[in-house]
Amino acid sequence: MDNNDEDLTHFGFRRVSRSEKASHIADVFHSVANRYDVMNDLMSLGTHRVMKLMAANATRAREGHVILDLAGGTGDLTRLLSDNVGKSGQVCLCDINGSMLQEGRDRLLNQGITTNVSYIQADGEQLPFPAESFNSVIIGFGLRNFTSKETALTAIFECLKPRGKIVILEFSKPGNDLLR
Repeated sequence: MDNNDEDLTHFGFRRVSRSEKASHIADVFHSVANRYDVMNDLMSLGTHRVMKLMAANATRAREGHVILDLAGGTGDLTRLLSDNVGKSGQVCLCDINGSMLQEGRDRLLNQGITTNVSYIQADGEQLPFPAESFNSVIIGFGLRNFTSKETALTAIFECLKPRGKIVILEFSKPGNDLLR
């Protein structure tokens, strides 16, 4: 690879070019969209569902709030938050990957969640929302997939209302050798 270090980013435990990472991420999620939740259940022994519930509760979403579920994929967090924001609120399920977004839309519609959810396919590093649009932004296991976390966080903070809340649920590599 003939790239200078500034053009590289992490993909798993290796470094790749930024464009290569975006392509790898897209390929992975297109290929697993219809079995993503089953795969997560197996890999986490179901604990991802408990963690997502805790993250959704951490938003402190309530009636009338407008929430962005960024990199929301199959809509697990959107489903948890839609009851909290009620009929006067809105949860926007946003994902860059059309296959994941379609899977999320299908699942939510099949569960009867139709009135307070919107869907948008967008890049989290270039969010198309006006400034101060959301009471909260939540990202469940998605921040690692952004090519530039700094760019994504800047975009998130721009669309967050004053005193809004960002909740990021993510795994990390433990520093302690005993925990690895």
